[in-house]
Amino acid sequence: MIVLNLELKGVYGFDDFSINFTYPKKLVKSIVGDEHLEGRDRFRYKKINVLMGSNATGKTSLGRALLKIFNYINTGNEALLQEMATEERAFFRIDFVNEGFFMHRLSGTINKLEGNIDVHYFTTDIGELDFYERCVGKLKDCTSEIEGRGNKLKKRVGEIHSRFAYPEIAASLRTAETDTAELLKTFRAVLGTLDPTLTNIDKLQGAKDTFIIRRRGTDILIQDGKLLNREVLSSGTAEGIDVAVFLAAMMSKKQMFYYCDEHFSYIHSEIEKAIFGLMMEKIQENEQMIFTTHNMEMLDLNLPKHSYTFLKRELIEGKCRVSAISASSLLKKNTDSVRGAVDNDMFGTLPDLSKLTALDRGWPDEL
Repeated sequence: MIVLNLELKGVYGFDDFSINFTYPKKLVKSIVGDEHLEGRDRFRYKKINVLMGSNATGKTSLGRALLKIFNYINTGNEALLQEMATEERAFFRIDFVNEGFFMHRLSGTINKLEGNIDVHYFTTDIGELDFYERCVGKLKDCTSEIEGRGNKLKKRVGEIHSRFAYPEIAASLRTAETDTAELLKTFRAVLGTLDPTLTNIDKLQGAKDTFIIRRRGTDILIQDGKLLNREVLSSGTAEGIDVAVFLAAMMSKKQMFYYCDEHFSYIHSEIEKAIFGLMMEKIQENEQMIFTTHNMEMLDLNLPKHSYTFLKRELIEGKCRVSAISASSLLKKNTDSVRGAVDNDMFGTLPDLSKLTALDRGWPDEL
C-alpha cells in the first residue's frame, strides 16, 4: 500500500490541507532503496517519511484520517467517514497504489448535517514509463463500478493492509496478527534493551494470544492484545511493547502501510534511532512508512531531504490552518543541512515561546 497524495478539508480540524508523497528526481545515492513502484522505475514515491512539527499541528490526526479511509475501503462502512468530519461539510481525496500497476483516486464530500456522503472513484493503469503526474492526467471516472450492494470498492482496489501505532497502549496490540516466533525475538531484543531487569518473555502455553514477561518476583501479562499490570513497568518499557509489535509486523508482512506516531517519548534518543534504522532495513518493496517524532537528533540521519516533512500551523483569517512543507522544496543543494534549516526555523515550525518568556513580566492576559 502506497499513499501518493492526500487532501483534507473539514477533517479532524484540517482545513485546505494537502500533503504529497511523491518526488520527481531519481537520486544517484540514497540509503533508502527502491523508492519507486516495483517494475515501474519512474513511478517514484517517498518510502520513508519522517514527519515533524510542534504540538497540535496534526501529526496524530493525519494518521487517524488515513486509518478511517483505509477502514472504509476495507469495509464499505460510510459511518467511518462521517466520524472524521469536524465541520458541517468535509472533503477528502486520496491517491494511492495497492495491488498491481493501477493508481486509484478516492474522494468524498461529507455532509454532516444531512448525514450523507458523496463518494467518487477514479483509476488508471500505470505504464512502464509513467510517473505520478502523468497518471493523474490519465485518471478515468469509474464511480459507477463501485456503486450498489456489496463492497465493490474493496474488490476493485484490493484489501488495504496497514499497521498504525499510537502512544495509547490501552489499544489492542494486535499480537495475534504477527508471527509468534518473530514477535518473541523482537520482544526480547527491544524490551531487553529498554529494561535489563527483565529476565525473559515467553508465550504462555495453553492460553490463546497470551505472553508473559518475566522479572524477578513479578510476571507481567500481555493477554488478548492488552497489557495487564502495566504499573510495574516504566513508561518507556510499556511503550516499547507496542514498538516491538510494530517492528515484528514489519518483519513478517508484505505490501503494508505503516504509521508510527510519537512512540518514543519515554525512550532514549539513541534507542529510537537504532529502532528506526531497523524499520528502514525491514521495510519492503511497495511499502511505505510515516514516522512522527519530536526528536531533533532524527534530523542528523543520512536520509534524502525529501524524507522529511514539517507540519506548520498558522492563524489565517481567523482560522487555524496546517500546511505540510517538504524539506526538499526549500533545500536544493546537496550541501544544505536539514538540521541547520530547522535550527534557523526556515520551515517556520519551531514553537512560539513568547508567552513563556513573558512570564517574568507577569502572566499573559489571554491565550
